Amino acid sequence: MASTNINTGPPITGEFTANLVDGAGVPPSDVIRTSDQFSLDCSWYIDGGLASSLGGQWYVRAAFESVGPGPEFFSDEVPVGLDGRTGSSGSPGPYTATLVFPAGQNFPSGAGQKIPTGARFGTYEVAVILSYTDVAGNPGTARIEFTMP
Repeated sequence: MASTNINTGPPITGEFTANLVDGAGVPPSDVIRTSDQFSLDCSWYIDGGLASSLGGQWYVRAAFESVGPGPEFFSDEVPVGLDGRTGSSGSPGPYTATLVFPAGQNFPSGAGQKIPTGARFGTYEVAVILSYTDVAGNPGTARIEFTMP
């Protein structure tokens, strides 16, 4: 599990957490086989004086960066309504999203991207990205990104 603070400065604070889940039921540490489905379970919250007045759309996606030469990918974005929910109120937070990645060559899904034959056993660093747009569709000023340990 990886977690980072959402700190845009007063009056809005929060936390974003991502948990890597191996579809085969094996608790992952550093290695997920391409033959296993896996997911990134994300939850987050915002709090503070203005948090409940925010509206728009959250977007969660993952970036896979090859360690050394090799293909690099983004997952599809998962949209989640930014609708004024605030506070941590337990785990998971009021906002959640799950990014699911199929087993095999079609990883990491979306946009027809595939790991080329012969490169399926490459090593990737994973960054999970949370961004948003306001009610008018303008990109927000904060983007939260962190690399899974």
